[in-house]
Amino acid sequence: MKLRIAIVSDIHAPGSAENPELRGELAESLLLRAINRFNRWIKPDAAIICGDLVDGGDSQMARDWLPKIHQILDKLACPYIAVRGNHDPSAEYFYSVFERKDQFDISGVRFLIFDDPEQPGFCASRSGNQISRFKSARANFNGPIISLQHVPLFPPGMSESPYNYINAEQIIAEMKKYNILMFISGHYHKGIGHIHSQGINFIASPAVCVLPFKYMIIDIDDEKVTAAVDNLQIPSELGLIDRHVHTQFAYCSENMDVASILKIYKDFGLADVVFTEHSGQLYFDKDSFWTGQCYVKGLVGIEENVNRMPKYFELIKKNNVPAESIGLEVDFDYAGRPMIRAADRAKARFFIGSIHKLEEMWKEPVDWKLVEEEYLRRTQAILENGVNVLAHPFRMFHRSGSGVKRDLFEKVIKMLRQSKTAAEVNFHSQEAEAEFVEMCINSGVKLSLSSDCHNMYEVGELWPHLKMLEKIGVTNNDFSRILL
Repeated sequence: MKLRIAIVSDIHAPGSAENPELRGELAESLLLRAINRFNRWIKPDAAIICGDLVDGGDSQMARDWLPKIHQILDKLACPYIAVRGNHDPSAEYFYSVFERKDQFDISGVRFLIFDDPEQPGFCASRSGNQISRFKSARANFNGPIISLQHVPLFPPGMSESPYNYINAEQIIAEMKKYNILMFISGHYHKGIGHIHSQGINFIASPAVCVLPFKYMIIDIDDEKVTAAVDNLQIPSELGLIDRHVHTQFAYCSENMDVASILKIYKDFGLADVVFTEHSGQLYFDKDSFWTGQCYVKGLVGIEENVNRMPKYFELIKKNNVPAESIGLEVDFDYAGRPMIRAADRAKARFFIGSIHKLEEMWKEPVDWKLVEEEYLRRTQAILENGVNVLAHPFRMFHRSGSGVKRDLFEKVIKMLRQSKTAAEVNFHSQEAEAEFVEMCINSGVKLSLSSDCHNMYEVGELWPHLKMLEKIGVTNNDFSRILL
């Protein structure tokens, strides 16, 4: 029997001025970032939200935020359970938003959920009736049992946490008697990690609202339990720059905001960001861009009444964006001409070149030989126009479901090497190709790790990039050699 559990605890939305170290104002971004990781890559069988989803008890603000948190958590691809914490609203209100579950089974594992009374010092106690649930849960059930609650439990003296159950020894004795596998909690913002004692696994997850925004992943393999802590913040010591960041001017923006990005990017471990808005979306209206009509005429098709390029640079100036962080994602028309005016190009410092539509892909039936020829021809045009980075290589092939052949990798890498242009590693709406990345490294082609963010939670989300590099044998010491 195998089971993977993701744990997020102590969200404390939406934060408070009294405790600025609790970054509850980032609750939406932190949760969406975690959920995206869980759904796309970590793939837990269950997720546990270990209390203090909001901050403020029964205040109107806390009551307003709790349904918002519920709506976000519903994006999880796996079953989840929310535990009530001491900063959450009353049980009556909390369980009017979240379904009250005292017990549920997943893949042969039984979860017991407790909502125990608070005791002085922000500790807790468990009544005899509640403790007896271990016995009833074990009746006619031979699988693993896990206890879920907000306040930590551990054998006295085995953790520095000041929070515990005042009747911890009584609870532990019953857990041992009925072979309870694990006790999962939150509350103590530092977390207690993984304590294994008397055959029981005691786990308290750190607070996700405190830098570096931690969460836990628990893997159960029969009786073996492994616990790992990871961060939603990327390691700041790496000095990484996210060079593909969109703004509120993107038609594909969900909630991007330049001022907000400048406030938070360092919180997520970045050394810097570069704003690179679509030139095609700035020059043309939505319909012209999404239908691909803008690629037919190129710059001569611009209508000044819809040209938003001046407003883009006004936004950049208004927010005092440093010169080195001013960029553009340059679209190229079907003839391979850059869709950027010389005067506008002079206002930016950094350029990524992209292909968003291939004309041959719109024809029926699709001739994939002609598609590849067009792709190579237009890629060559991009690289001859002095861009710094080739954006999201091969995205069009992935979206069509056609896949990419190794010989196409080789041809593009040859062009990148000759033009001394970096290749972007991009996980937005696609999975980056590890084989292509490794071939770039071996060929001396620099890499640009980019989020291509369209939602605030994606800013600086370079976790999948780092995991992929680690998997192909790249160490942190290699970064200065292989990264732009």
